Amino acid sequence: MDIESTRRGWAEPLLVTLAVIAPGVVPGGAGGVPPDAADWLIAGAVQSFSQFALLFVIIGASGRLREYGAGKLRAADLLKAAPLFAAMLVLSRIAAASVDALAGPDGGAAAIPAMAGMNPALAVPLAAIFSVAVAYREELFYRLYVIGSLRERGAGNVAAVIVSTALFAAGHAYQGAPGVLSSLLVGAAMATAATRGFGLHALAAAHAAYDFYVLSAAFTY
Repeated sequence: MDIESTRRGWAEPLLVTLAVIAPGVVPGGAGGVPPDAADWLIAGAVQSFSQFALLFVIIGASGRLREYGAGKLRAADLLKAAPLFAAMLVLSRIAAASVDALAGPDGGAAAIPAMAGMNPALAVPLAAIFSVAVAYREELFYRLYVIGSLRERGAGNVAAVIVSTALFAAGHAYQGAPGVLSSLLVGAAMATAATRGFGLHALAAAHAAYDFYVLSAAFTY
């Protein structure tokens, strides 16, 4: 009876994980980069908001929102986000330099479409909405839901960080070597922060700021 209960207990997180990461690992799926930057930003934001809402309902229905770190936004969350944002910048630079050293400057796949031709009046708000949507979806799932689910099933912090980080990297496979390596480094840092009490808003604020920074840099190319 205990074995059967354990099997049922794993069904939800496994199905949710498959639904969230599949678009990023299936060739030609939703994780691919369409040619139009505006369409890419809009599609990414819509998908992220819908997945976040579904996952929020799943966690909320079980009464685990506060337990998983999805509480109210507080000023302290923004203060915590600042060093995380700095860490993401440093780690992503390390990943990019490592890929350049091993495969050359053209060794990685393009992660986002060219945005230089977009009207800033359109590009900036779309990039901001996209960044917030993706950040909240990924932090709620990869850091809070995955780690929380594993902890509930007896996993320690180290194991939870490893699994969370591996899934995060797999979900960014469509970005090629730079994206995967950056996801491994950044994911490990963010997952560690989550195990040390960083909640949804602190994690998502840092993540959104980083994504917006990356997209803003793409406007100049």
